[in-house]
Amino acid sequence: MSARARRAVPVVAVLALLVAIGAGAWAIWGDGSGNAYASDVVTTPDPTPRLPYVEATDPLVAPPGDIAFKKTGRTDIFERDTLLSEDELEIARATGVAKIDARVTRLTDGTVLGVWRFTLRDGANPFTALDEFDGLYKRGNHQLVPGGDDVLLRRFVNEDQSAVYHAHYVRGRDVLRVDGYGPSAADQVMNLLERQLAHSPAEAEPE
Repeated sequence: MSARARRAVPVVAVLALLVAIGAGAWAIWGDGSGNAYASDVVTTPDPTPRLPYVEATDPLVAPPGDIAFKKTGRTDIFERDTLLSEDELEIARATGVAKIDARVTRLTDGTVLGVWRFTLRDGANPFTALDEFDGLYKRGNHQLVPGGDDVLLRRFVNEDQSAVYHAHYVRGRDVLRVDGYGPSAADQVMNLLERQLAHSPAEAEPE
């Protein structure tokens, strides 16, 4: 055997080993086309490809108080809860709401506060959902509180003079809601809404 042939033997052996390892891995795991989890992967385009990653931002702020209710999912998982009426669930289904994110807290004085995110599916108009949600409360004699740019805030005063507040606005594909009732609802809802708008500003409907 020549000197050149002797030098080639180790190289050939290494290449053969690598091919064997690759073939074994293919035999065990396949080429990925049959992966049971492949259908669960969602690829989101990177709007800033020059950055190493895009940090996801939660559009909802955390309301003060102790968590009383927290849930995220499709509309059907909210059917057994009482925080959304059947009319609200029907509006959500009819206007294309694909997912709901709800966080409700209770303060020590009994005041209840909530932030909600209604995310619409592709092709659905969030401003249609906004009008429908606001219209439901309008028909229920909730009075519009003036002064909110692109925010629809309504108030209903009970016989005992306690008030219930619901504010709705659009941000991207979401209809966001801030609501509350109880002894200190007037101040607490306004403070929470101010924080929410500073975190996720309202968008005007395109003309």
